[in-house]
Parts: sequence; C-alpha cells; structure tokens
Amino acid sequence: MRYAFRLGAALAVLCVLPTAIAADLVITGAKIYPAPGAAPIENAAVLIRDDRIVSVGPAKDVDADKNAMVIDAAGGTVLAGFWNSHVHFTEPKWAGAAKLPAPRLQSQLREMLVRYGFTTVVDTGSDPRDTGPLRARIESGEIAGPRIIMAMSPLFPPDGVPFYVRKALPPEFLAQLSQPATAEAAAAIVRANLDGGGEVVKLFTGSWVEPGRVKPMPVAVARAAVDEAHRHDALVFTHPSDVAGLEVALESGVDVLAHSVEDLDGFDHSHLDRMRARNMAMVPTLKLFSGIPDSKLDAILREVGDYQRLGGSIWFGTDVGYLEDYDPTVEFELLRRAGLSFDQILAALTTSPASRLPGGGKRGRVEAGMMADLVVVDGDPAQDPEAWTRVRYVLRGGQKLFDANAPEKR
Repeated sequence: MRYAFRLGAALAVLCVLPTAIAADLVITGAKIYPAPGAAPIENAAVLIRDDRIVSVGPAKDVDADKNAMVIDAAGGTVLAGFWNSHVHFTEPKWAGAAKLPAPRLQSQLREMLVRYGFTTVVDTGSDPRDTGPLRARIESGEIAGPRIIMAMSPLFPPDGVPFYVRKALPPEFLAQLSQPATAEAAAAIVRANLDGGGEVVKLFTGSWVEPGRVKPMPVAVARAAVDEAHRHDALVFTHPSDVAGLEVALESGVDVLAHSVEDLDGFDHSHLDRMRARNMAMVPTLKLFSGIPDSKLDAILREVGDYQRLGGSIWFGTDVGYLEDYDPTVEFELLRRAGLSFDQILAALTTSPASRLPGGGKRGRVEAGMMADLVVVDGDPAQDPEAWTRVRYVLRGGQKLFDANAPEKR
C-alpha cells in the first residue's frame, strides 16, 4: 500500500471541518469482522472514498491513492457502525434543540451515543419539536452526530400514560400526548406522525398506569395503528410490559418489542413461538431491568436467550436518555448472560436492525459499496468482551465523529 500521510496528519485534516469529506481514507492494521458469521480478516484495511467503502481485505491487497489519509488501527478491530434501537431525547438538556449552540449539542451526542460506537439510533419517543430540529442539524452537517430514526410521539391506551411519565413531564406537555380511544383516532395519529417526519411508530400496548398495574391498549386501537403504519411501510414498536400487552402486540401485528416482556406472569414458550412466527424483533433493554431481584432478572434473561435460540431477531437497545447512565457495558454483559455469542451480539448491533429499518440496506456490513459507517475498538470483542466499549474511532459516511485520543472541542 502507498500512503502519503500517517495517522497524525490524517486526523488533523479530518478535525478541521466535520463536514469535509476526504477523497480517500484508509483504516489499516486492524482485524476486520465484515459481518456476523463471516470469517475475520487479519491485518486488514478498509479503503473509503467519499462516504462509501471501496474495498476491504488484507492490507497488502488494498491499494490506495498515494494521497490517501491513513488511520493506523493496529491492535484494534473494525466493525460496522453500531445501531442503538431504543433511545430517547427527553432529558431537559435537549429542550430547544433548534436554537441550542451546535458545540453543546455535539458534545451531548458524543457523551450519550457516539463515544460508544452508535452511528444510527432509533428514537422511540421524544418531543418531536426537539428531536426533529436536532436531526435536521445533524443531517445538514452543522453537527456531527448519528442518524436518528424518529417515532415522533408514542400512542398510549385511553387514559393510559405511564405513571413514571406523568411524574416526569409538565401538565402542558402531558395534555398533548396521544391516547386514542377509537381505531379511527389511532389511524389519524399515525398518519400525522408519519407525515410530520416519523419513520417508525411507537405504541404502548401495555402501560404501567401505576406501580403494579398494567393497562392494555384495546386490540382494535392497536390494530388500526399498525395497519395504518404498514400502509406507509413503517415498522411499529411497542412497550408490552406484561403478557396482556404482549397479546395485544401479537393480535395487532406489531413488528418490534421495544423491551423484553418484564412481568412474565402467564408467559410460556408458546408466546415465543408466536412471536417468531410473526417475525417479531425484540429489543431487550436488559440494563433497564438490572436492578430488579435476581429471580425476575434471570427469568427475563431466559426469555431473551430462548428467543435467540429459537431464531428470533434480537436488536441492541439501551433505553438511554430515559436511563441517565449512558454506558452500555451492563447491556453487553447481560446479553452474554442470556447466552448470546459474539456473532449474535454483533448482529443485534448491525445486520439485524439494518435488515428492516430505514436506510439499513446501505449499512450494517464492512463491505465494498456500503456506507462507511464504521467503529474501531481497541482489542477484539470476540476474544475480550470488554472491548465492545473500548471505542477508538467512529466514522459515519466516511466522516470521523469520534477519536478517543483527540480532545473534545467545546
């Protein structure tokens, strides 16, 4: 390979302007896992031109232009950019995102998401007056951040806003939340959400209206919401909470459980069979449950592990934003306790959500022709699970979002 710049010069150029795109960029010296189940490539290189991957292979076989910039990733591993399929932008610091200073927003995105390798996230329910402008400022290039797939405002059962939401939000905002009582109202809300910029839909088919009591969404209401979303080719996520909420999700045709079922009273293997038959994905959000009694947590881990073993689709998600501790280390640990292998966790982070969510056809694999959404971690997570969160670099569309060695600019 012929290189004109070494690492320092390459990163200096990349740091000048976040929106600038180098002609050629090479990440070299690392192990590469092209996709779950694919053999790793040792001492490999990735050649990037503009926002795409041009070639991937052993470093000696990847021939870059003499003016290419180089990131030396020796001792690291290159993976496709991670997807976090359950986040929120509901903390007070996101309020007024349309007018907040760009450096502040970029710093917040870095701390919450980018530093952990997330290049695409699914906002499963926030104030669209904040998330919409935030997404627009990212996509314009003003702010370096992840792709945001929006669900807009969730749909709750009639008089069914969860007690923890009621405690957290002011009355004027609570009054705006959608609690449709009829099928017609549910379909109209879904249309409005999708017309307003939403790309997926979020329901609460089971809502904790008070501690210890879940209120299910009427099946007719949920089915109308799902049918309307599917008419627009949009996936539907739901918070099931308990078995009754899961039954509504199954009857109405929901696509994704935004959480594993947490109250498992009455749950059995037949539920997993029905979920699998309907191609329902699950976002376990196990860290959310990490503080509950061990017996209940173990039951949730069995639920997740059994669904993986059955061939069900597991997507990585942390409920970050609702959870104010952003570090996903516990999520990785609990997925391993549930029995997921390296390849299965990698699929949950990449190919599984990318296979069904907007924009995924161009992402999720380290292959020629794909978008250059990439993560470089220190070490090999297949051998050292702690390496998942030792992130060195994050690129989105060939642009560097994160460099662990570079001081953050504020």
